[in-house]
Amino acid sequence: MSFNENLKEAMFCKNLTTMQLAVITDINAGTISNYLKTKGSMPPADKALKLAKALDVSVDFLINGFNSKSNIEALQRKSLPVEIYRIAQDMTKLEKDELSAVKSVVNVMKKGK
Repeated sequence: MSFNENLKEAMFCKNLTTMQLAVITDINAGTISNYLKTKGSMPPADKALKLAKALDVSVDFLINGFNSKSNIEALQRKSLPVEIYRIAQDMTKLEKDELSAVKSVVNVMKKGK
């Protein structure tokens, strides 16, 4: 996956909007938006590090995603199944209304426990 897809995935997992991430990182929201929209667009190292820290991922994850063995091993150390992250990765490809429907289903399932 590309940087923009990995950034979207990390933001989704942290449930952060572009504006929220901009406030946390002190990176202009328009700049973050460009990283999200433009495939192949890479931030300078200092901004990539700020994004990674804010999203609790490594810069390696933002660049390589799950294609890096070290990223998969890091997830396993956190005791979270890699499958959860792969599902989240797939969900980043959904349209907003589809994603909203999935979130609703998950919320209903959580309430049932």
